[in-house]
Amino acid sequence: MRKNPHGDPLMRRMGQGMRKAMGASAANDDRELADLTGRLTRPVPTCRQIAVVSVRGGAGKTTIAALIGAAIAEHREDRVLAIDADTGFGSLSLRLGVTAEKSLRDLAAVHPRSWEETSGYLSQAAQRLWVLSGTTGGRLSGELDLDTFRAAFSGLGRYFSTSVIDCGAGILGGLQQGILATAHAQVLVTPATVDGALSARSAVEWFTANGHGALLPRTVIAVVTHTPHADADLEQVQAMLSTGGMTVIHVPYDRHLATGTSIETDRIGAATRTAATRIAADVFARSTGGVA
Repeated sequence: MRKNPHGDPLMRRMGQGMRKAMGASAANDDRELADLTGRLTRPVPTCRQIAVVSVRGGAGKTTIAALIGAAIAEHREDRVLAIDADTGFGSLSLRLGVTAEKSLRDLAAVHPRSWEETSGYLSQAAQRLWVLSGTTGGRLSGELDLDTFRAAFSGLGRYFSTSVIDCGAGILGGLQQGILATAHAQVLVTPATVDGALSARSAVEWFTANGHGALLPRTVIAVVTHTPHADADLEQVQAMLSTGGMTVIHVPYDRHLATGTSIETDRIGAATRTAATRIAADVFARSTGGVA
């Protein structure tokens, strides 16, 4: 338990259980869950590409990518793919609890003709969640480029309803630019600090000035708290970022996520789980042309 704590302390979990037993807010919770599920189960004409980006490293981007990939897969009946497109040493496979025997580069070198052949290059994290790793066995094998990514991804869309793409840190690289050019929606992840909000706002301005303005109405901003006693003014942060029709969703500090190890869904705190599902539902709805 010390190594892999529950996201919520014991007393908070007990309080949540008591409130549920007494029926407090249960009806509201049920209505919200029904609404979120409805958005996540919308039919799609083709594989929805959702890019997860951050201005700099350490924002919580990979964790958010893992959480929303798992949330979408939990509510849909078809396959969902999480792709590690970090140009360096990505940790998406670690967070999703899989060890990859093949990587994105291996898939790019072949042309599988069936699901059976394709699945040999993927890892399965949950019943409907599959992972395409950027590395093999955690070993770095050179920087990932856009041509390699496109070669690997080109035949995957027919097998998945959704692909959640964990991009490398930063928004200026050629790989990130290529992914954003074809993304149906994006999640911009930033720390829940004034400095993080300023960086995210600068990124939004950069998107507008550099040909990605059309993506902003299909953008969700995830504001992540990384420390247990953060005193940032969340209202100020949200006010700084709530422009252009973008939704801003706060992800609270979670003791389980803070360990940096494989995410166990049943250990995530209740507020964290709700926030991740809201992000997933909102960005998925935007990827289909709807705005939550």
